[in-house]
Amino acid sequence: MNDALSTESSEPTTIAEYLNAHALRVSPLDGAAAAELGITVPIPAGWQTLDPAQFPGATQVIVEPNLVENGFAPNAVLLVGALSRTIDPEALMALGFGDGRAMPGWVEREASAASWLGWPSRFIRGTYVAQQLEAAVTTRYVVVGVDTQYLVQLTVTTLASQLDALAFDVAAINDGLTTGT
Repeated sequence: MNDALSTESSEPTTIAEYLNAHALRVSPLDGAAAAELGITVPIPAGWQTLDPAQFPGATQVIVEPNLVENGFAPNAVLLVGALSRTIDPEALMALGFGDGRAMPGWVEREASAASWLGWPSRFIRGTYVAQQLEAAVTTRYVVVGVDTQYLVQLTVTTLASQLDALAFDVAAINDGLTTGT
C-alpha cells in the first residue's frame, strides 16, 4: 500500500483527540469550584438546575422542563476541567470546530475564532440530526488561566423547531458565560 495515498490522518481533528494525543488529563471541577474561579452561566427564568451527580464530569446542567418534546428537554451543559499541564491554548482551540462539524447532517450557521473575555476561544452554531430529531446546538470552548489552565465548554442544545421560542434564553446563556477575567 502506498502511504502517500492514504486518506486517514493521524493529526487530531477534535479537542478530545488533541488531549489524548498529547497525554493531557482534564480534571473536572464541580460548580462550586468553577464559581470560585469566576466561571459561571446564568439560569434563565423557567430553567432548572439538575443534580450534577447524574452527569459525571459535568460542572453544571440546566434544562427547560416545560418544552420537552419526544423525550428531549432543551439543555445547557457546562464542563470545566483543569488541564494536567500548561499548553499552547491556540493549538487546542484550533480544533474547536471539529466536534460540531462531525455531527450527522451538520449544517453550520456560525463559527467564530474570536477570543472570549480575553481568552482563546472557539464558538460554533448549527444543526444536526440525531435519532430522527433535528437539534440546534451552540458550543463555546475557552482556555482560561495562565499557571493553571482550565478548559471550559458550554454547549446549549434545543430542537431546531424551538429556536424561535428559545432564542432569548440561548443567547442569555451563551452571552452570560463568565470566565473569571
